[in-house]
Amino acid sequence: MVVVTLWFKVPGERRKDFLDSALLVIEPTLIQPGCISCRLYQDLNDPNAVFLVEEWESREKLDRHIKSEQYRIILSLMEFSSENPEFKINTISKTEGLEAIQTVRGFG
Repeated sequence: MVVVTLWFKVPGERRKDFLDSALLVIEPTLIQPGCISCRLYQDLNDPNAVFLVEEWESREKLDRHIKSEQYRIILSLMEFSSENPEFKINTISKTEGLEAIQTVRGFG
């Protein structure tokens, strides 16, 4: 799995325009082949900080998405950020669930 995170610092006066544009990205991204999820989050500790998080089946499918015309909307979101946006691609080779807590804490 591949997880992409984009961090934006969007001041209050630009937030509505940012959110309107960001919401245009969510649904079309979700229907892209290989997209597992696409979500927008606001940091509770910093209301100006917003995260766009995408999960992809493979890097190949993510790369196809990045090359798409629709990705221009995501690139345009970066212009709303009052600080340099952060973009990270993380490749995950293993995922564990609650069983990991049970094992560590000796419940199972």
